[in-house]
Amino acid sequence: MELLKKQFDGKFSKELLDVLEKNGTLLQVYEGEHIISRGDVIKNIPIILDGTAKIVRTDDSGEEHILFYLTEGDACTSTFSICNDFKTSEVDFISETDAKILMIPLKLMDILTKNYQEWRYYVCQNYNARVKEFLQTFDGVIFKKMDQRILDYLKEKSKVLNTNTLHITHQEIANDLSTSRVVVSRLLKQMEKDGILNLYRNRIELI
Repeated sequence: MELLKKQFDGKFSKELLDVLEKNGTLLQVYEGEHIISRGDVIKNIPIILDGTAKIVRTDDSGEEHILFYLTEGDACTSTFSICNDFKTSEVDFISETDAKILMIPLKLMDILTKNYQEWRYYVCQNYNARVKEFLQTFDGVIFKKMDQRILDYLKEKSKVLNTNTLHITHQEIANDLSTSRVVVSRLLKQMEKDGILNLYRNRIELI
C-alpha cells in the first residue's frame, strides 16, 4: 500500500506499517460522502491517506457545526476514545474532497497501543491537534464577530484545500457557521470592498 508507506515512512516502523497494511481496508470516497454518521456504531479508526475531511456536529434542531478539518496523515480522534466498546458516534465524519481513507479495525487499538510506541505518539499528536482546533472553534463562536468568523473559515478552508479559489456558495458558508445567507452575503460584500477577497458566482477568491 504505497500511500500508507508514503504518508508514514520514517514515522512508523516497518513492522507497524505491515500490521496496518495487513489489517486495514482502503476506501475510496468522494466529496460530500459520509464515512461515519452520527449514531453509527464505530468499528474502525479512519486514517486519511489522501484528500481532506471534516468533522461535523449536528444539534437537535438539525443545524450543522464544523468542529475541525482533517488532512493527509490525520486520524479521526473521536474513534480513539471509543476504544473497544463499539459505541455510537456523536459526530459526522464527511469527506471534503475525494479521498483515500485507511480503515483500521477498532479491535486492533489495544494491540497497537501496547506494542508500538510510535503509534502511541501518533495518537497523542492527533489528540493534541484536535483539542487545539476545537478550542479555536470555541473561541471563534464565543469571542469573535461574525465577519472575523467568516474570514477565518475561508482562510482555514483555503489552507486545507491548498487553493485561494474556493468553489462555495453563500448558503453553504451560512450553513457551516450557523447563520443566515443574508448576513454572510452582506459581510462578504464588505470584505470585497475592503480588498480582502473577490466574489464571483458560486466562487470566492482570497487576495
